Amino acid sequence: VLQLTKFDYRLANNIDEDLQKLRCRSNFHALRFTEPIQALGQKLVKKMRQMANRFMAVHLRLEPDMLAFSGCYIGGGDKERYELREIRKRWETLPDIDAVGERRRGKCPLTPHEVGEMLRALGFENDAYIYVASGEIYGGEETLEPLKGLFPNLYTKEILANEDLKPFLPFSSCLAAIDYIVCDESDVFVTNNNGNMAKILA
Repeated sequence: VLQLTKFDYRLANNIDEDLQKLRCRSNFHALRFTEPIQALGQKLVKKMRQMANRFMAVHLRLEPDMLAFSGCYIGGGDKERYELREIRKRWETLPDIDAVGERRRGKCPLTPHEVGEMLRALGFENDAYIYVASGEIYGGEETLEPLKGLFPNLYTKEILANEDLKPFLPFSSCLAAIDYIVCDESDVFVTNNNGNMAKILA
């Protein structure tokens, strides 16, 4: 993954706003993924297109640390509450959060089941092909099961890439870049949160 460093060191801080916008846009359009990332991303897109002319990408942010930090709860009972409470102890300054209240205020990511229900309510049939972009999902396959029940044609980079994914496994940013490529090439993009992936794709 290409990373621009020291972008804050400007030639001038009082540069004309239009020139600053041009400078930012030029840097943005100059960014490219490295060839191995680009190649694998396109390979996954091709595999999805071979199965279906149109496919949807669903970005799920349900990593254990993210859920713990946000104070959210996805319905896994006392075991989940205990595990997430233990993870929250990593951050000493986090306030006590009412998980039910956070969800009511729309501050929590949608669960896979809620995403599935939303897609069905929007009119998507159960024969839709879905690529799930995500990191480690809290609860693993069991958490994904309700979405799979509604949409059985569910695929991930792990399913599609097999051994090709191995060199990237130690690097979460590379895995996210591969997901980004597939999401960007999808016909429909849906996210369960308002995070960076959704903002960058938008």
